Amino acid sequence: MTGGEPDDGRGPGRVVHRPVGGPEPPDDGVRGVGRILSARRVLVSLAAGLGAGAVVGLAGASELVPLVTWTVAATVVLVWAWRISWPLDHRGTKLLAEAESRSRSSDAAVLVGAVVSLGAVALALARSGSDRDPVAVALVILSVLAVVLAWGLVNTVFALKYARLYYKDEVGADGGIDFKQERPPAYSDFAYLAFTVGMACAVPEAEPTSTEVRKTALGHALLSYAFGTGVLAVAVNLVTDLGPR
Repeated sequence: MTGGEPDDGRGPGRVVHRPVGGPEPPDDGVRGVGRILSARRVLVSLAAGLGAGAVVGLAGASELVPLVTWTVAATVVLVWAWRISWPLDHRGTKLLAEAESRSRSSDAAVLVGAVVSLGAVALALARSGSDRDPVAVALVILSVLAVVLAWGLVNTVFALKYARLYYKDEVGADGGIDFKQERPPAYSDFAYLAFTVGMACAVPEAEPTSTEVRKTALGHALLSYAFGTGVLAVAVNLVTDLGPR
């Protein structure tokens, strides 16, 4: 063994590189998370929905299968997305938003699923008609859940998109959105922006300052208006079908 080379007991000439002492890097809460709406998470959520739909189908309620599948899948996606993103501070949000830059295909898949679910709701309401049998009642209740979950998913996708746009280097010093606060925004701030646009079809006091963000907010408002109309239509149908006659 040559001088200066520590012997670790595994044979001569083996050089051991010992870690340099120092503080551990802070836990930013995003290690190993990957993209929030990754293809894997979307597929796992879809598998959960298909499993629930298969159980319902085997139980003999085949008419409920599309809405049950969508309701379960959408619930899993929503819980998964906000369980990851909501607790993060602005540092974790920035790191994760930068890693999210390649999630457009997953976003598109979720939005398409939300739009398609409206068609399933329309068919379900047409089937329920004036009947009051258990399947018809279940169709109406599931229709309400399906539309509300679709609306929540649309706003969630746009909340994640606003975060990505804000933390893009080329957008500008203010990230394209002026939140009127000194602290950089976290996902909870982007959720406030997205769900306010989704409910009011207008931007809150957080002011868009870039063309790209304004275009995104316009598309978001138009899509949310369509889903808001769907929620209202389902609510009216629920009162009509389940109310006293």
